[in-house]
Amino acid sequence: MQIELNKIQELLDWMKTKLYLNTKVEQANKRYVKRGQVYNCYFGIGVGNEIQKLRPCIILQNNIGNAKSGNIVVAPITHTYKDIPSIVKINTQYNDDRTILLNGYANVSNILCVSKARLENYVTALSTTEMKQIDIAIAISLDLMHYYAKIKKNLEDKLTYIQKIKNERNLAQNQINELLKLSNFSNFEELKKFLKNYRQSV
Repeated sequence: MQIELNKIQELLDWMKTKLYLNTKVEQANKRYVKRGQVYNCYFGIGVGNEIQKLRPCIILQNNIGNAKSGNIVVAPITHTYKDIPSIVKINTQYNDDRTILLNGYANVSNILCVSKARLENYVTALSTTEMKQIDIAIAISLDLMHYYAKIKKNLEDKLTYIQKIKNERNLAQNQINELLKLSNFSNFEELKKFLKNYRQSV
């Protein structure tokens, strides 16, 4: 099997970069990043269709993990569009001079756990709406939607039951109000007292 010389050179260059990144690990571990922020990240040389090279990534990990761990969970941003649920378009953001700061698509089918040492400069942060869309795409990509669908159905069943109880309570209250109108009692407490005495006398 022959390997192209340029591929060998790319791998050697990436090995040099990895050695350099390893020297930054201790300092990088203290770096605090937040969920939803975007940083440029050294993904390096991958195998097959794995995500590669220096490109923006979105921090997906929760902020407790971000603060306590030297590793973070990220999703790369790419300019390759595919009509699949794991690809989420992000809003284009601009610099003050109207040049593009960030655009493209979040690819949650390529989620990775990486060292903070791989992060380069901070780019920007995504909106709450964009992160919600990304969360939905992650749930679909990882086949978690059936779990959430079950929770949603259980909640809807409980809400339906609660509404049924409310309707029965309202009906009973209306019947009591009508009974009070037709009787000599001024309030429900008097009626209850009368019915209690009546039962005891029967």
